[in-house]
Amino acid sequence: MKIVKYTLSILAMVIAFAACTKDNSTNVVFDPADAVAGTLATPAAIVLTDATKGNDLPAFTWTKSTFGFDAAVTYTVEIALENSAFTPLRVIGSVSANQLVIKQIDLQSALEKLKVVLGNTHKVEMRVKAQIVDQIDPLISNVVKFNVTTYKPAEKQYAKVWIVGDYCGWNHSRSQFLYDIAGEGDYFEGWVAFNGKAQNGFKITYTGGWNGDDIGTNDAAIVNNKIKVEPGGNISLFNGSIMYLKLDNRDPNNRTLERVKTISRIGLIGSATPNDWNSPDTELVFNENTNKFEATVTLKDGEIKFRADNDWGLNWGKFDVSAGKNPDQLNPGGGNIAVTAGTYKVVFTLNKVDPTYELILLDN
Repeated sequence: MKIVKYTLSILAMVIAFAACTKDNSTNVVFDPADAVAGTLATPAAIVLTDATKGNDLPAFTWTKSTFGFDAAVTYTVEIALENSAFTPLRVIGSVSANQLVIKQIDLQSALEKLKVVLGNTHKVEMRVKAQIVDQIDPLISNVVKFNVTTYKPAEKQYAKVWIVGDYCGWNHSRSQFLYDIAGEGDYFEGWVAFNGKAQNGFKITYTGGWNGDDIGTNDAAIVNNKIKVEPGGNISLFNGSIMYLKLDNRDPNNRTLERVKTISRIGLIGSATPNDWNSPDTELVFNENTNKFEATVTLKDGEIKFRADNDWGLNWGKFDVSAGKNPDQLNPGGGNIAVTAGTYKVVFTLNKVDPTYELILLDN
């Protein structure tokens, strides 16, 4: 009797195990005829600003895609410039829901990588790809078109000291500056254009007025291109039309001013200029009222760069897009700047951490 009981118990366990391991799943077969791509809604025109770059944009929305059976879908949102056939393109987000919210700066960054000129309105295309597995081709939504206006990133602001002298009529509102590039207060430096008037005298002030913080020099000679600066007389030992000056501010009792480099002129060169890539460059003339170098130049379709003294030892071109700079800012040794034919007022501002330029079209 015990043997029969044990046999029945074992049989019951086998039946129970078989029931537990039975595959009750249902296989599905993908039929492309059953697949329907979602429909992407056309966004309103978008205006991006530096002040609101951290804000969310209105959601990009679309109807759900279906593959003919229940499945987890990943939606990838792509943008490109109009009429580019999405080559190149940028992915601005991937989600499982049928909407995407991104920040203004994310869209700006994507357009930067598409090499748009910041600060302008651009015609953009967008589409959504829906995918469940790699083995099945994604479903692609309709393509929508809309305008996006990008912004020019604000130039970084630096602490500074004022260089005030005869060249600017001893007027702080017309002065140039040395900048604390490292942000530690130890050194202030930069290019200053004196327009031949450096030896007429200048002083350094730490505020934008005559507030008792001005320093000059009592030295009678330059030693190793440096002078000691302290409360004293006007600085008139340095000569040079355009000088790179560096104030060593680490010790208030032993401050020095160094003349690092001197140049005499700023010029424009390139295939778009009258003299092509050959010397002499088209000279830009210093305007004492604006502290900028200017010239009116008729340019051809081509490229330009700025350089000093008809020489490639010191030249400026555009930053790479990845630097995230304002497109008006220039990089030492940077890339060529593409221009279209026309007569322009060319403006170059040297007295900045990153020099800037403007091309103001005077004819059409």
